Amino acid sequence: MPKLTLTLPLLFLAAPILAAPSPTPELVPWANKFFSGKAEAPPPVILHDFGTVPKGTVKVYRFEMANIYAVPMQIREPQPSCGCVSVLKYTAKLDPRETGFVEVEMNTKVFDGYKAVKIPVKFTGRDPKTGEQFFSDAQLEVRARSQADVAINPGAFEFGQIPAGQKAASALTVTYTGRQPGWKITEVGYRKELFDVTVDPLEVTKGAAYKVTVTLKPGTPNGQFNEQLVLKTNEPGVKAALSLNISGTIQPTLSIAGSDLIRFNGVDFGKKEERRVTVQAESEFKVKEVEGQGDGITVTLLPIPASKKQIITVTFAPEKVGPVKKVLTIKTDNGKSVSLTVEAIGKEPQ
Repeated sequence: MPKLTLTLPLLFLAAPILAAPSPTPELVPWANKFFSGKAEAPPPVILHDFGTVPKGTVKVYRFEMANIYAVPMQIREPQPSCGCVSVLKYTAKLDPRETGFVEVEMNTKVFDGYKAVKIPVKFTGRDPKTGEQFFSDAQLEVRARSQADVAINPGAFEFGQIPAGQKAASALTVTYTGRQPGWKITEVGYRKELFDVTVDPLEVTKGAAYKVTVTLKPGTPNGQFNEQLVLKTNEPGVKAALSLNISGTIQPTLSIAGSDLIRFNGVDFGKKEERRVTVQAESEFKVKEVEGQGDGITVTLLPIPASKKQIITVTFAPEKVGPVKKVLTIKTDNGKSVSLTVEAIGKEPQ
C-alpha cells in the first residue's frame, strides 16, 4: 500500500501559504524540507560527511531543523541503520516556526574503511480541519572513512559535567602503525584561551604513539562547550590533519536543574498555572528573593531550611491576552544569583 501524503499548509515569516507536495508516492520525502528549510524540492538525502578520520575517533554532528508548516509536528526517535551511530539528543515536537535539531554521534572504532549510515526521521501531524493524519520520513545520512593506520583511544576528549572553578583534564592516545618512517605530530591547533594542551611521545616497538592531554583553563565560561583540536602531522595529503572533539559542560556554582527556560502555553484569562523549579548549588544556601516578577508572573518561596537544593514555585495568572516574557533573577543568601527565563501566553477563555 503506498504511503499516504496529504497536502500541508506551509508557513513562512513573510510569504503566503504555498502549494504542498502532490498526494502521490514520494520520490523525495517532503520531510527533508525540515532540514533544508526551503519550500522548493529538497535534496533526496540530507548528508554530512566526516571525511577520513583516525580509527576510534568519535565524531558528533547536529542536523538543524525548522518547522515551515502551519501545523505542529511530532518527531519519533530516529533509528540509525548501524550501531556505530547513536542519537544523542533530538527535538520531539516542533510547533509552527519553531526550530530544533537531531544530534548524532559516529564511533569509527567499530568499523574499518568507508561507512555510510542512514538515519530516517519520522514526522507526523494532523490536519486541523479534517483531522486526517499525515506523515513522512526525512532521510538523513552520515558518512566517514576509518583510517586504520592511525588509532585514537578513547575517541574524543570528553569532560562530562564539571563544577565551575574545578580543575579538569582529559587525555587520549594517538597511535600510528603505518608505513611512513619517522611519522610524528608537528603542530597542534586549539583555542588557547580555553585550554592548555600537552603532547608527549610514548615508547612503542612499531610506528609512533603520543599521549595528548587537554586541560581546562581557569575562567572558562560556564555552559556547554564543543570544540575541535587539530593535530597536524608530517604525513602528506589529506591525512596530515587529525581533528578531535573536545566536549563537556561547566556547571555554575548556582544553577537551575534542567532548563533555565519555562513556558506557559496558552493559559486562559482568569485562570493560573504553576511550575516548580529546582535551584541547586555545591554548598547549602537559601533563596532570598526573586527579582523581575510582573505581568501575571509571580514566584513563591517555600519555607524550607538551607540546603544544596531549593524549590521555588513560578505561577502565571494572565493579566492580559497575549505573550509575556520575563527574566527572573534568583538571589541567594550567599550572594550568588542565577537567571530563569519565563515565556507565557494569555488567551481568551473558549
